[in-house]
Amino acid sequence: MFELVIGLEIHLKINSEKKLFCACRNLQDFIKTQPNSNICPVCTWQPWSLPVLQRWAVEKSLLLWRALKCSFNNPSLFDRKSYFYPDLPLGYQITQFYKPYGKEWTVSFYNESYSNSTNVGIHALQIETDTAKTIHDGDDSFIDFNRACTPLVEIVTKPDFRSADEVTNFLKEIQRIARFNNIGDADLEKWQMRVDVNLSIRPTGQKEYWTRVEIKNINTFSNIKAAIHVEYARQLEILQQWDTVTQQTRRWDAESWTTILMRSKEDALDYRYFPEPDLPPLLLDETILDAMNTSELVIPADFIQLYVETFGFHKEYINVLIGSPVMHRYFHAMLLHDFEPKSIVKWLAGPIAAYCKEHFVEIDALPFDQEKMIRFLRLIQSHAITNSQAKIVMKEMLATGDDPDSIVSAHKFDEAWLSEEQLMEIISSVIQKNPDAVSDYQGGKDTAIKFLMWQVMRDTKGQVPHTIILEKLTTSLS
Repeated sequence: MFELVIGLEIHLKINSEKKLFCACRNLQDFIKTQPNSNICPVCTWQPWSLPVLQRWAVEKSLLLWRALKCSFNNPSLFDRKSYFYPDLPLGYQITQFYKPYGKEWTVSFYNESYSNSTNVGIHALQIETDTAKTIHDGDDSFIDFNRACTPLVEIVTKPDFRSADEVTNFLKEIQRIARFNNIGDADLEKWQMRVDVNLSIRPTGQKEYWTRVEIKNINTFSNIKAAIHVEYARQLEILQQWDTVTQQTRRWDAESWTTILMRSKEDALDYRYFPEPDLPPLLLDETILDAMNTSELVIPADFIQLYVETFGFHKEYINVLIGSPVMHRYFHAMLLHDFEPKSIVKWLAGPIAAYCKEHFVEIDALPFDQEKMIRFLRLIQSHAITNSQAKIVMKEMLATGDDPDSIVSAHKFDEAWLSEEQLMEIISSVIQKNPDAVSDYQGGKDTAIKFLMWQVMRDTKGQVPHTIILEKLTTSLS
């Protein structure tokens, strides 16, 4: 039996105001930008131009350091990584290799069902520049320097992953941290987060690592999973033929559903790392570090723990709340008004999430504001309307943006359909018709009350809140 051994190199685009070593704007959308319109001598690597480290990029990268709670090198150092591609005409990339600002530590993340967590070791967290972009058009190739020198944070993990699911769950946590704290958009499909997967296999239980293969620049979670499964099968087939896996760099081809050889894998010596002579050590003073230590950060894993252990939310509720920073903030704004958590999230994860998905909007673009949502929840909390009536009110609020009280009045939901005397007559009738259920309940079988409640709700046609029915029914049976 063989097991997977996986390590990751994650390149996260930082959404700072400026590029890393020049004052050009750090654009996020290159598709709508004229090529080579946001460049200068530094980011096009003109002779005699010198890099100047920009504060914005450093501060954003430090937010990620804080969120991941890693150890810290102060000072850290910049290095040159030498390699030759058309989109890197200078012949080297400025990165951190010998002494990155983030160093050895461990991160915990939840599995897909949020039932337990897994630990993974992080080797380094480092700042580096992105390259320019090569554009191929038939037999011609062009270079767009708008992306050159934009800031990246590279997260290098230890080979601690043992499945494709663990990999994608960890990447989703990194993505949430980046989005919730405005560090970066981390959109894989827009290449704002790129992932290199280092994969090997070995006999289960063996400690020594076998030869690894790197799969470069995979840009969706589904492709990452597929590439891992396909490459595992490829290496397993090689070993079963008594052949040897060679160290390589490969790329994922989604059309052919294969990994394709790019080149033999380089080692660190091939990149000829050496200290960057044009940049001094990055020494952060106490003012910057204190600001980082006191700034408010949203750690999604902490809220997942709250949702699971304290609120008892299931997977679907949690996915909605952590899927969007705007939805997350909206939910916690409602909590400040002392509503029961599940009474809030059932509407957010149900009709409201469906509306947002259908109309391609965030929750802050609903037809009604938070004050109307608060009044809607108050109607439910005070038992002024039933659950079936609440569904009608919410449907009309989403369609028209009208005030919930006006909708209740228009439908005459505020007019009593049954008097208390009529309700008690229905309850007495249900009790008389179901002596076995009554006997079960009085004998200690608490679930029997649900059957009796359903009978009453049917006879009242859903016009009486279930909390009132439960109260009256329990009193009548005592």
